[in-house]
Amino acid sequence: MIPATPLGRRLRHLLAAPLQTAAAVPGADAYRKHFPATAHLQLLVWHTLSAFPSLRRTHAAASAEPILWQQLGLPPTGISRSQLARSSTSRPLACAETLLTEVRALVPAATRLSTAWGRVQLVDSTFVTLSAALSPWAQYGDHAPGVRVHTGLTLGAEGARIPAHLHFTRANTHDLRAFRARDWSAWQGWTIVMDRGYSSHQAFAELRAAGVAWLCPAHAQARMVVTAAPLGPWPNAPTGEVILADELITLGSPNNRHGTVLTDVRRITSRTASGEVQQLVTDRTDLSAGEVVALYHQRWQIELFFRWIKHQLGVLHPLGVSRQAVELTILLAAIVAVLLVLLAAERPPQLSDIAWVHQLGKSLEYALLLADSS
Repeated sequence: MIPATPLGRRLRHLLAAPLQTAAAVPGADAYRKHFPATAHLQLLVWHTLSAFPSLRRTHAAASAEPILWQQLGLPPTGISRSQLARSSTSRPLACAETLLTEVRALVPAATRLSTAWGRVQLVDSTFVTLSAALSPWAQYGDHAPGVRVHTGLTLGAEGARIPAHLHFTRANTHDLRAFRARDWSAWQGWTIVMDRGYSSHQAFAELRAAGVAWLCPAHAQARMVVTAAPLGPWPNAPTGEVILADELITLGSPNNRHGTVLTDVRRITSRTASGEVQQLVTDRTDLSAGEVVALYHQRWQIELFFRWIKHQLGVLHPLGVSRQAVELTILLAAIVAVLLVLLAAERPPQLSDIAWVHQLGKSLEYALLLADSS
């Protein structure tokens, strides 16, 4: 195990500048002169790392150690539990959004951008179910009450998973509509990996116009005309699939209602060990067929990320019942995910993900309890 105090000091050092920037967001400390945003955000990061089941438990843990309040810049008596709960519902969400942006900027470019496939972002959404009685704002028509989290996850070096995009919508917002609403101009040179639910000729054309490559399972009803079909055999994919075909196609029909037609699209057909045949479409021409199949395998990482933030970082048990508190909970989970990337080199190999998160939480607590830790 790594000594807790040096690790906690390292964590506080990483957070120091981002916290100051986040606390400078306009309105961050309005009507909260006795509970500044820097203290609040640091307390919430500790809450998320420690996996406390509720803010009540976090408040009790802090109150048991008055020096902790002082280390956060608060009086020894601290703040009331209701003040902590109200601030987590009403403080501008831009504080947490800025903290996420600032912490993410600390990740070295080599970690963020270096993969065998180039710069890759995995795209999908997840749904956080809420109580219709406690969160009536989350109810829409016959949909289950909750928040849909549209996510872009950067695939970094050595398996790093870095939240690059979070967008919250109501339950009725279709994934594809949220996807097409994104501004892709800043993602030129990237590759977007998505599942079949995002398959849209128009969306593919918009990505191509922005200089963004894409990889997606072929839609069964899409019109595809083969324009070149080189003969195999091809080497198996690194993940074991047998490559059956690697063709150039024209995707789409001029007779459909939008008339979007894409030329020079690759269609790669492969068979898994279980005999399942899958077809992928992409405009990446620099990768072998096996590399394209291996890249699509990485899409599973975003599913693992959703499971992790829900079941290990407490997203299913938000800080409150308001929309702002729910979204704040998700942003804090994303911030912790980036902190794990920043501290990956210090993680003992024998520790599981959740055990490592808990050690970071305990280390931050120790650092806060030491008068000379700042």
